[in-house]
Parts: sequence; structure tokens; C-alpha cells
Amino acid sequence: MRILFVTMFPLETNTSATMQNKGVIEGLIRLGHVVDLLTCRPNPQSISYDDATDFNKTINEIYHLDLDNKYSMFMTKKISNTNDSILKPFLYKIIRSTVKCFVENFFIFDAQKSNIKNLKRLSIDFSIYDCIISSSDPKSSHLIVDKIKKSSKNYRFKWIQYWGDPMFHDVTRKKDWRDSLVKYGENRLLKKADRIVYASPTTLEQQKKTFTMHSSKMDYASQATLHYGTKSKERHNETNGEVVIGYYGAYFSSIRDIIPLYNSFLDSKYKLEICGNTDLKLIGTSNISIYNHKNYEEIKRFEENADILVCLCNKNGTQIPGKIYYCAGYNKPIIIILDGPNKSVLREYFDSFNRYITCDNNIESIRKAINMARSLTMDFTFKLDERLSTVFFAEKIVNKIYWEEKNER
Repeated sequence: MRILFVTMFPLETNTSATMQNKGVIEGLIRLGHVVDLLTCRPNPQSISYDDATDFNKTINEIYHLDLDNKYSMFMTKKISNTNDSILKPFLYKIIRSTVKCFVENFFIFDAQKSNIKNLKRLSIDFSIYDCIISSSDPKSSHLIVDKIKKSSKNYRFKWIQYWGDPMFHDVTRKKDWRDSLVKYGENRLLKKADRIVYASPTTLEQQKKTFTMHSSKMDYASQATLHYGTKSKERHNETNGEVVIGYYGAYFSSIRDIIPLYNSFLDSKYKLEICGNTDLKLIGTSNISIYNHKNYEEIKRFEENADILVCLCNKNGTQIPGKIYYCAGYNKPIIIILDGPNKSVLREYFDSFNRYITCDNNIESIRKAINMARSLTMDFTFKLDERLSTVFFAEKIVNKIYWEEKNER
């Protein structure tokens, strides 16, 4: 098929959603589909810009939406300090914080929505596509295809919506007066899709109950590892008796509870590394190292040098952290710390891969999991479940549409 993949995040953006998108695109190309990309123009001054990959070379054609001037300004890393005055950058930070707060508290969609109007500047023949896949986050990625359908007269494409996180049930969304509007907006988008795919089985079940009228179009596709076949570096840590356990991901206190993991190492003989965005102020110790958010290549080096990797589930909701999938191909034990009301369902789901060590989010359970993982580090081997491959991931998303297209020809 000729497929247009649509996302508001350029592939040069260092986010979990970008890793997810790379997995889908890689899988589609390996399946033999021709993939074009429609995305926003990368902004080197953006806070999340990370040009640490040449992944774009595998894509057939790339179309870039120009950024809205106001959006671009408020996504800039920093503003220059002219005439040795701190007033301009100080005011910029205040205005930026105010605008961000306003968008988060009064808008239904993310600020990226402002870039959609620039779609009219692009010359794209949408009639050549068999399928268009819109991928979120951000949620506004789906709004682009909605606009394409409205403005295109002779389109024949099927529209697949891939949702990393839902809208109404997103654990990062503040519940307030907009609830009914958010639900209405989500329902409106789902109604227009030919196929709707979620990132986890628990999210799928929740969405089917919430939007019953669209349940027949819904499915889920587990995300894929992007490190398949990656061999860990020689276990240099074993020579000096030092075992490194690493958690490399965001841990905002409203979403994930990292404190039990942190406390379980306060009197441990093992070393813990924590690296990621957070609102907490954890204190490093002789065996606990705390790092701020790093770029993709730096995080990858952390992961490769660790002996054991740890993934932490959310306190609430049905979403599954992408890190659980991305790191599955590393030749080392991976511990998943379960949390929230769905942990029994998630335990059964993760155990089905025969790849992970699962535990509850308390000190005793975490320490048992670490000791189990430690016993495997010297001679660790595993067979990666096909469900964690990029090919399986992509095939699960487009398979139904592909056969419908084939039968119509």
C-alpha cells in the first residue's frame, strides 16, 4: 500500500511518542509498504529537539508543516539576552508559563493545533494514498487528517487512528469543567475513523465501554522494541562486583510513584541510576545516582551499560509506558514494577511475553525482583516474542485495512 503517516511531532523530537512512531514506520517499510511522512518542521531551538538519528532516510517522502510563529516562539529552548539585561528572558519565561497554563486549562487540544492551518501551503496529492495513519500524542495529529478529508474531494484512503493515550481517560489530563467537551471531541474523531488502534489491551477495553458505538472498529497493538538484536556491552560491572540497576524515564509524582524503588536502595549493595524528567527532588547517595533528562544517545548508553533495567507503571489509568517495549530487545533482565488498579491484568499480560520480571510497587517485592534479576545477569538469554517486533506491531495496525484494500481492487 501507499501510506501517509501523520504526526505533529517530528522524528527529531525526543519523546516516547516519537519512539512509538519510529517503530510503526519501520514495521510498515519492512512489510513492503511505501511510507510518506507528514509532520511539523523540526525546530532546532525546541526544548525536545534531538537530532540523534538518521531514521528519516528510510522514508519515501517527507512533507513538513511550517510552524506557527507564536507556537515556535514558545517552544524555544531559550531567548537571547540582549544588552546584558535579564529583563527580556525573565519576561519571556513569565509569558511562556502563562500561555502554557492557559492552554492546559482552557483548551481541549494541545497547542500544536495552531500549526494545522499551514497545511494549505503544502502541495500533496492525497488521492494517491491507500491509507493514512494519524498517530498521537499529540492528539492534534488526528485533526490534520480530519482537515484533509474535508478539503480533499477525490480521496480514497482509509483512515487509521493510532492512539498512544486516549483523550478523555488520559491520566495526564486534568479533570475539570471541560470533561464533557473532551469526551464530545474524542467521540467526533473516533466516528470519522475507519479503524482505531490503541497501545494497550486495558485501554482498548476501557475505550470500548466508554465509546460503545465505535467498539467494532477498535483494536490494540502492543508497541515494539527498537533495540532488537542489540547486544549489551561486556559486563564490566561484574569484574569489580558492582551491579547497576537503571531506571531511565520520566517519573512525575502525579503519574508514577518512584519512592518505593528509591527507598529499596537506601541500604542496598547494588547501585541505582535514575534519569528522567520529574517534579521531585531526589537526593543522590553513595549508591544512588540522580540525573536530569538526557538526549536519546545518552539514554541509550545508560541502558547499554546497566546490568538490569527497571520500568515503572502508572499509578492510575490503563496506559502502558513505552519504555517497557522499547527496551525489550536488550540482552539483560528487565523488571516491571506494577502499580494501580489494573496491575493484576497487566501482570498476566506482561508474563505472557516470557520476557519480564514483574513485581508490586513496594520495597519487599522490588528487592525480591532485583535478587531474581541479579541471579540471571551472568548467563542471561531469551527469545524475543514476535509480538514485540516492529513487523508484528505495524501488521496489527494495518492488517484489516490492507486486506480490505486488496479485495476492493
